[in-house]
Amino acid sequence: MPAPVVPTEGLGVLHLFFRIDRQVAPSLPPGAGKDLVTTLEELVDDAEVQLHLFSVLGHKADIMAFALAQDLGALRALQTAIQSCSAGPALELTYSYLSLTESSEYTATPEQYREEMAAKGVEGEDLERRVSEFAERMRTYGQDKLYPQMPQWETACFYPMSHRREGDDNWYALDFDERKRLMHGHGRTGRGYTGRVLQLVSGSTGLDDWEWGVTLFAHDIDDLKQIVYTMRYDEATVRYAEFGPFLTGLRRSPEELVTELGLLGPA
Repeated sequence: MPAPVVPTEGLGVLHLFFRIDRQVAPSLPPGAGKDLVTTLEELVDDAEVQLHLFSVLGHKADIMAFALAQDLGALRALQTAIQSCSAGPALELTYSYLSLTESSEYTATPEQYREEMAAKGVEGEDLERRVSEFAERMRTYGQDKLYPQMPQWETACFYPMSHRREGDDNWYALDFDERKRLMHGHGRTGRGYTGRVLQLVSGSTGLDDWEWGVTLFAHDIDDLKQIVYTMRYDEATVRYAEFGPFLTGLRRSPEELVTELGLLGPA
């Protein structure tokens, strides 16, 4: 067996988008749909991989398979399993995206927080208590970013994005403090959707065509629309953000998904 390919920290993230080839589907062997259900159920139950399945709306794809794993070989095996099952000839892989979970470089350290609190006049035991609580919050926050357990919410949207590098609107020409200021403002907007939208931003610089992959989970599809609309007014987005295609889907179990796509015929 090949040696595991594991990031130094965090998880590999793979988005696979399949379209049903309606010319090929009628010629699939009997039971191909059930074989696809069984394959997806086994992958959902695989302890090595966290797999979320969505039925995609629109022409760009029919299936979104969103998977996270520590070993990138497990993600490759998942892709192979889907494509090599008996329904595989009718599954056209129209788009994919590879990224890694990451923590933010703009998060304050306990030392920085201590200086900020001390400048506000906090001292003694109160200061130590606040710093300790802050450090614990940041530890939990960092672990959630690197090793997320994404929820079973009903809708999801994926899109890739990069920071602009054009003339005066060159993100990478800004100094660190200015970038941190802009990202903190961007984060405040996002926190207004706590409990309504859960966001995973995974890094893909050097791995895929854009710099980040963004996956949004929500109970209500209108919240997906609203958070993206609202955040486009942030300065960090107005001046420095470029977006790729958006793909939106509805969560489905393997059997629900295959049935909805018309592949679950008689055995």
